[in-house]
Amino acid sequence: MPASTKALAIPEILCLIFDCMTLSALRQASLVCKEWERLANRILANQLVIPNDWYAHDLSHLWPYLDRRGEHVKALALELSPSARLAQEVDLEHMTRQLDNILSRTPNLERLDVQVPREVKSSILTTVVGRHGKKLQQFETSQLNWEPSDMAHLLEGCSQLRHLSGHNFSGDLLQTIVKSQPLLSMIDCTHPRFDDDELIAFAKQVPNLLRLSVSQHQFLSTKALIGIANYCFQLEYLNLHFCLSLQSNGFQALLAVSPNLRFLDLGLTEVHDADIVVVANRCPQLESLKLPFCGNLTQTGIRAIVHSCSRLLHLDLSFCDKIMLTIFGNPSSPSSSSSFSSSTPSTSQSLPYSPWGCLGLQSLDISGIHASYSADTSVASALLPAMYHQIGLLTDLRTLKLSGHGFSLQLLEQGRIGLSKLTRLERLDVAKLRNPLPWATIIEIGNLFPKLTELQFRSNDVIPPQAAVEQEQAISEVEAKVGHRIKRGRFVDQQPEPIHQEDNDDRSHGGSMSLPIVVPNGMKWSALASTSTFSTTGASPTPSEPSLSKRKRSRSSSPTPNAPSTATDDINTTADERSSVQDKKDTSFAMVAAETGPADEQTQLEVMSATLRSGLKISFRLNGEDDDDLQGGPGDFGAGGVIGWGFPEAMPF
Repeated sequence: MPASTKALAIPEILCLIFDCMTLSALRQASLVCKEWERLANRILANQLVIPNDWYAHDLSHLWPYLDRRGEHVKALALELSPSARLAQEVDLEHMTRQLDNILSRTPNLERLDVQVPREVKSSILTTVVGRHGKKLQQFETSQLNWEPSDMAHLLEGCSQLRHLSGHNFSGDLLQTIVKSQPLLSMIDCTHPRFDDDELIAFAKQVPNLLRLSVSQHQFLSTKALIGIANYCFQLEYLNLHFCLSLQSNGFQALLAVSPNLRFLDLGLTEVHDADIVVVANRCPQLESLKLPFCGNLTQTGIRAIVHSCSRLLHLDLSFCDKIMLTIFGNPSSPSSSSSFSSSTPSTSQSLPYSPWGCLGLQSLDISGIHASYSADTSVASALLPAMYHQIGLLTDLRTLKLSGHGFSLQLLEQGRIGLSKLTRLERLDVAKLRNPLPWATIIEIGNLFPKLTELQFRSNDVIPPQAAVEQEQAISEVEAKVGHRIKRGRFVDQQPEPIHQEDNDDRSHGGSMSLPIVVPNGMKWSALASTSTFSTTGASPTPSEPSLSKRKRSRSSSPTPNAPSTATDDINTTADERSSVQDKKDTSFAMVAAETGPADEQTQLEVMSATLRSGLKISFRLNGEDDDDLQGGPGDFGAGGVIGWGFPEAMPF
């Protein structure tokens, strides 16, 4: 027997291996033999989700499973649909019995998330959860109106509770929590109703607080942060998302005394660079930083973070419109930083790279950062190599979001070498680009990543193959007519003007001119090239604003693990070659038809699809519409549309 096989025969080693497996791998391992099935099912049962209105449906098919393996369930989520959360009439007795049946079969439960309709009283949760939650350590609920007496009874029954999450907590409720559960160290509250003094009083009685989340508190002031800073010095998790009344002196007071901080969310707040510099200097353990929509931040604060916080794993800078691409490049002198808008391309291209200190980053979101420079777009073009070079150094990246930029990313032209180093990337978002990319380019981008499981883009972000060929032919005709090659820029800050006789005269004297791109009649805007976007109806093209169809949702693709690994379509192939390739059986993309609408008005909508070498299947509609029927991927529990239960990749806590 080989040594590797002997090692797998040791239960302890096998359990360690199973603990590191993904959900799909565990399911496959459970089919090997009965022993592997027993160990795999034990791990799978640790997390259980009962979605889609748990209290209103028949779950009798679940009881036999829980009778056999309920003792292994450690985390449980009971979910509701949006309509059920607003239900006005609920059978409270049936809900109580359903909840009691579930919790009585899971005696070792440690984490529980219960979603209930808006009108349900807190007494129901107190009665059932308090009776069965002897080992409960984390409790989360969507209950909106808690009575302090009900919370006291619940905490009395759940003596080991350490983490409590909910909505609309009042000051009285905070005091009840402190009195009933003095060992509580983590609390999350959305839309809290307590004031500054009540939060300070709570912090004073819980000096060992590790986690504090008070998101969407519109009246929380700097006074509260300063008060917390006087008592809580062990914070590891801090969430102040959408707290608009906070100021810099409060941020700095609390962050300066939080050396153990690992998670920080200051999205949609008035945080400034000076506050983020304090984080960089005082929080060396930081692992996750979320700063979406922080309009006061610039590259100064972000540079301090990425060079000082070496343990950073997750960074979200989405839609911080004052942050520029200079976070990836390091100017040779301070003066050059202030002269970006007036520097020449030659000086910009010579900017040296300054590697980030957080090379272990696993998730990076730079969607919508200020990536275009209106004064001189060539400067932004010169900074693109710095961006892709730095991203290429982050070889542990699993998630990368580059959507919403103000210019065409030119991913293959400038970023192929850097991006191809991201061999562990699983999720990529390039949606809502200013200029669409050819379909072959989308495929080639996806094929750069061998482990890709999700690729986000919109149908309107794609130039169909035939449209790309027609556009190239139109450009060639214009080039032949004017006698020289058109310079194709990366940016479309200015629309091209029609050719006039004066322009021809200027050309004969060596002057500059603006050349249009002739577009075939009837072509939609979504099929135009990324460098020029206007439509024509006659011989003299007139620039016009493109009319975009409304986006229904972002493009999310569905993985097909058993799909064959196919090569990408060559960008430089001709129209005839493309059509011949599509006729082949082993083509990498195919045209399919999707039927929508009522039976008496069935229409055929053409869909372009492709299978990437990772096995991921991507698709888009040629008419530019993104519909739910093209949506796919993991996370759907049950089979055949039947309401069921399942095991998630991660619990929604």
